[in-house]
Amino acid sequence: MKFAVVDIETTGLDPHKHEIIEIAILTNDEQYYAKVLPLNLEYADPKALEINGYNEKNWYGAISASVVAQKTSHLLEGRIIIGHNPSFDMSFLFELWDLYNCKPYIDRRYIDTVVLAREHLPKCRSYSLDNIRLYLGWDRLANHTALVDAWDTRKLFESLWRCPWWRRYYYRLRYAVVSFFGLRLDR
Repeated sequence: MKFAVVDIETTGLDPHKHEIIEIAILTNDEQYYAKVLPLNLEYADPKALEINGYNEKNWYGAISASVVAQKTSHLLEGRIIIGHNPSFDMSFLFELWDLYNCKPYIDRRYIDTVVLAREHLPKCRSYSLDNIRLYLGWDRLANHTALVDAWDTRKLFESLWRCPWWRRYYYRLRYAVVSFFGLRLDR
């Protein structure tokens, strides 16, 4: 089976109203990353733009949504999607593809790393990617960029998919030791 890790950044939470402004797709043999030129910033949620670090200067030369729609529809055709809450990301992609008349076949059964984290990472404060990074001791530099989030999602998937018992035990033991000494993982 062919897999693809997908992560997007958007101008808000509603795929019918907001837009993709950044996208990253990782396959076994290809990495695709693009900043997408937003067309309807008047509908953007200011908090979303703040979280994503959007500003016109950094998006100078961004690719048009129509080009991104064509490229992503071909790249994801027939692949199984892996993501951290992939239903959110894919709802925006399906909206984009509908807008530009792209009709890729995408299996709607996704692999969600949030579900894997809930199963294998006990007592994590929440299962946001930021908190999982803290829990596992990963670097949080440049988080909330599509490319970094996609690579971390892939790393999380590879760590937890068919996770052996000893790795689950290690995560629990690590959490117990950190908790015993009063250290906080959520800083």
